[in-house]
Amino acid sequence: MGHSSAKNARNPVSLPQTYRHPGRAFLSQYGRLQSEEDIFRYVNFLRHESGLGDEPPIALTHIYQHFGMPEPLRAPLDEQQGILVDSNTGIILIKEDDPIVRQRFTEGHELMELLFDAQQEARMESPLPSWSEQRKERLCDQGAADLLMPQSSFVPKLHQLGISLKTGRSLATVYQTSLLATLVRMLQYGVGDHALVLWHCVLKPSEMKQSPPIKAQRKLRVCWKIQTQDWTGGFIPKDKSIPHDSLISQAYVSGQSYSGAETINLGWTSIRCNIEAMPIRLGDRISVLSLLHPTDG
Repeated sequence: MGHSSAKNARNPVSLPQTYRHPGRAFLSQYGRLQSEEDIFRYVNFLRHESGLGDEPPIALTHIYQHFGMPEPLRAPLDEQQGILVDSNTGIILIKEDDPIVRQRFTEGHELMELLFDAQQEARMESPLPSWSEQRKERLCDQGAADLLMPQSSFVPKLHQLGISLKTGRSLATVYQTSLLATLVRMLQYGVGDHALVLWHCVLKPSEMKQSPPIKAQRKLRVCWKIQTQDWTGGFIPKDKSIPHDSLISQAYVSGQSYSGAETINLGWTSIRCNIEAMPIRLGDRISVLSLLHPTDG
């Protein structure tokens, strides 16, 4: 959990006697959700109502205290990071063996779930915009990122440091967030020509579907990617593999970080890049995160 700091709390946090549902409180003040922009107004509402500023780390405890919510309970969850057990009492369960930074993100996600819970109650009274379950989960993740890494403080720090894995580590420490979530946020608001790519070691989809299974060598392939708005490297296709002699492959095999310049083929074109590559454990799998910075030469 994040710890409070004097610069992060503008006013002393009041302790109400009874629980006040954050989602219902927001809708009663601002009306029911009409667009995705309203969802991010809720994030500002949570911070403002709880006396929090935008300087890190964001102390989620202040939000719980202000709304009379119990602190989330740590529990041995198997297949979920968090569960909103009871919206009417604000009881939340968090996976106890997740890293603290992951737990904080999950707490932010569940605070967003309370808004959608209140919106669903409002939809029973009259038709309102709704989101698919998949889209709702993404919006909860985006809201959690916005809650823990406010754009107003995150972007100036990012512009001062520049986009790099070192910057990602530094900001992750400052905001008490996971490196992966911080890097995604970094690419979302960063300027310049950069892409973040996550690589998994798998068979290509056509090989996995063959029956009986063929014997094929697994390769590092693109799992997902995110680019800055200024990215000029072209389309990065999902499942595209990387050669075994690439710095990215070397990072996977050695378990160490590598950086350097090389030309990589992304399927549609070859580009010359400065590459930062580091192995990362996601669950029980070792993957590789790479930052690509195209160069002219």
